[in-house]
Amino acid sequence: MRFGIIGTGFISDWFVDACRVAGGTPVAICSRDADRGREFATRHGLGQVVTTPEALAGLDEVEAIYLASPIASHHDQAVIALSAGKHVLGEKTLTTSPDRARALFDLAARQQRVLLEAIRPTHDPAYRPIREAVGRLGTLRHAHFEKCQYSSRYPGFLRGERPNALDPASGNSALRDLGVYCLHPALELFGSPSRFTGTTYRLENGFEAGGTTVLDYGTFSVTCAYSKVARSVAPSVIEGEAGSLTIDSLAEPADVRLIGLDGSVEPVLSGPPRQPAESLRYEIEEFLRLCAAGEVDHPYRTNSLIAEQIITGVSLPATPAWQALR
Repeated sequence: MRFGIIGTGFISDWFVDACRVAGGTPVAICSRDADRGREFATRHGLGQVVTTPEALAGLDEVEAIYLASPIASHHDQAVIALSAGKHVLGEKTLTTSPDRARALFDLAARQQRVLLEAIRPTHDPAYRPIREAVGRLGTLRHAHFEKCQYSSRYPGFLRGERPNALDPASGNSALRDLGVYCLHPALELFGSPSRFTGTTYRLENGFEAGGTTVLDYGTFSVTCAYSKVARSVAPSVIEGEAGSLTIDSLAEPADVRLIGLDGSVEPVLSGPPRQPAESLRYEIEEFLRLCAAGEVDHPYRTNSLIAEQIITGVSLPATPAWQALR
């Protein structure tokens, strides 16, 4: 499948390499800055450079479009791509509200095109042994999932700079950028919670810099801690009545251990730390499979919609009380 890419950031660099490994073919880049687009195309050997999403969607050789632009742009760009008959793989988060997410999936269904939110852990084969190990923990009681990553742009912000990465106008937030790496694994492993709540803290410009989301499953709960102005030093953990499971990185699990009630330690995964680019190929492989099979009504839509409802509810300026999922 031949891909057009919107955005020239580092994730697009990763995508080009991972796409080729997964069996896809990147052929075009879209950048508002033509010079930047040409530089990207030259670096990666792409044949087409355009400056608007409309021009990209109009290229006959492009079969699918990868959205690596700011979140606030995703909805309109996805509409353009889907309306032109292109499949769409959109970086997280897919859009900025539950209603917009539903509208995009409805449009994809009408156009008979695949729309998939790019959530790396969802498709990472490392989660297969994790899922099996969770089944050995007995009755689950609590999980603490954590993704706190100190932004390289934060020191500049403290000096008075206003980078896009910490600008609420971009549609981004710590929950959308990092908290999803806690939220989506929880939804994949445990299903939809009955209720959720959350607290957030913000920078002086209103950017949501971090917080905690709590998912209520009735007999157990999951806390999701995330931040762009602090760094995690402890693993995530899932606790059951028969033991606990520690996970070094929810986004790129490499060191996972099953700890028994007697203190015994059993390796579930044992390897060196993994880089984000390493697992990008798996979401592309699944996207290609969905497109080849014509699976427009795929199951991943459900968690994307649930996650968007939780993110929107927690990220509102006023902290919500416990909310039930609609």
